Amino acid sequence: MQRNTGFYILLFVLLFSACQTPQQGFLTRMPIEVTFLQLNDVYEIAPLEGGKAGGLARVATVVKELERENPNTIAILSGDFLSPSFIGSLKMENGDRIAGLQMVETLNAAGLDYVTFGNHEFDNKDPLLLKKRMDASQFIYTCCNVQEVKNGQKGPFMQLRDGKEQPVPEYVIREFSNLKGDVFRIGIIGVLLPFAKQDFVHYLPVFETFQATLQKLRPQVDVVVALTHLNIEDDEKLAAAAPGVLLFMGGHDHNNMSRFVESTVITKADANAKTVYIHRITFNPGSKTSTLRSSLKTIDDRIEEDAATKAVVDKWQAYANKSMANMGYTPTRVLMHAETPLECTETAIRTRPTNYGKLAAEAFATAWPGADAYVLNSGSMRVDDNLSGDITEYDVLRTFPFAGSIVKVDLPGDVLKQVLDIGLMKNRGEGGYFQTAQIQDRGDQWQINGEILRSDRRYSVVMPKFLAEGNENNLGMLKNYPFQEVPAFAIKGGTLKNDVRDIVMYHMAQSGQ
Repeated sequence: MQRNTGFYILLFVLLFSACQTPQQGFLTRMPIEVTFLQLNDVYEIAPLEGGKAGGLARVATVVKELERENPNTIAILSGDFLSPSFIGSLKMENGDRIAGLQMVETLNAAGLDYVTFGNHEFDNKDPLLLKKRMDASQFIYTCCNVQEVKNGQKGPFMQLRDGKEQPVPEYVIREFSNLKGDVFRIGIIGVLLPFAKQDFVHYLPVFETFQATLQKLRPQVDVVVALTHLNIEDDEKLAAAAPGVLLFMGGHDHNNMSRFVESTVITKADANAKTVYIHRITFNPGSKTSTLRSSLKTIDDRIEEDAATKAVVDKWQAYANKSMANMGYTPTRVLMHAETPLECTETAIRTRPTNYGKLAAEAFATAWPGADAYVLNSGSMRVDDNLSGDITEYDVLRTFPFAGSIVKVDLPGDVLKQVLDIGLMKNRGEGGYFQTAQIQDRGDQWQINGEILRSDRRYSVVMPKFLAEGNENNLGMLKNYPFQEVPAFAIKGGTLKNDVRDIVMYHMAQSGQ
């Protein structure tokens, strides 16, 4: 009560002063503050790292705290949330795939307001399933440069809102006012990198489309902010090419960062809600100027979980735990401790060797020793995150949600060279890029297990069955070579199931001892 009384006394003084000195009225007009909470690249609804980091129920608590502080609070997510995740790969009791429904229901409960598409929103090849998830969302999608291809025609994606089919807008406008009736209008534009290729998705040029959209939006609002799902280099280029946007709330890069390009601030939080950015924009109606204050907030076990959101999380987590138990896994069992984070963001794992990719390839060697080389397609590693601290069975399951066996293939040297040229060079940036063991790049030559690859000999190569069957991009020739497959491996007096997840778990546990 004291704080409220003080507020009204201050308001009276300001109004009285304005009456006494009208020439200074613009200085005493009540400012309007709007708060944004920014998330990006969230695939897990529950806390990670043994319950210490992240958790959307904790984010919901922060949203509610901000709303109590300022009712003009907007929660946004800058893309990547429907996929990938282990829970999303499971099926519901009616046989339908979960496919991001757990994320939609949790984000609904947490009070999310707006999202833009990320590349992972188009992982699923079924546009009808994407439509179901969008229609179940109580938050609004916005993106200026992506269209749906339907019956050969290009047009906006549609979302069912308030009982009506409505096109996903290029931008949205939010309007706020103070007690004097002054109005503050904020325009929000979404934009997405053209990364995921699907027949039902058409991308418009990022820079040209954003600039054209900004030109339409700017006369209608006082401030423009953007939800961007781009790599940081393109964020910076876009900010320079389209000046005057106050804030880029970005995604895709997974690590928290902030950049400044002229008057534009670019921010990204850590993936999986390990941190969120909080932005406070203060608008002066008299001078028509705005100021921005931003801070990065850690989401950890010091924050209480919102009860309503936690109930949704617990429902889905219980279903996942039951499914994992039925599969023979103990999701909380610690396999190893990673002081150095295991790198597995999509950007890293599909463009260069990483320590997690090397660990997985070496796990193949542990299960099936004696081969000349070991490779796996990086697209099989779907966690799109860096893992640190205690690594559990659940971490491996969410890394390899689609499982699969490994096989041994006998390849002529010239064919192996062709396979490596494709998997380590041509496929860079795609899921068909290789993570390897016992293979070295020596400039113009490949080395296999320490020796120069020879075209006149044959090599045994262990790889995922998916890859050996010729299913990976540009590697269809592998299906022409027979492979050896076993159901399990005899190892240290026991048996190890031929499943990439079991193999990696076993190797981690051995390495962690």
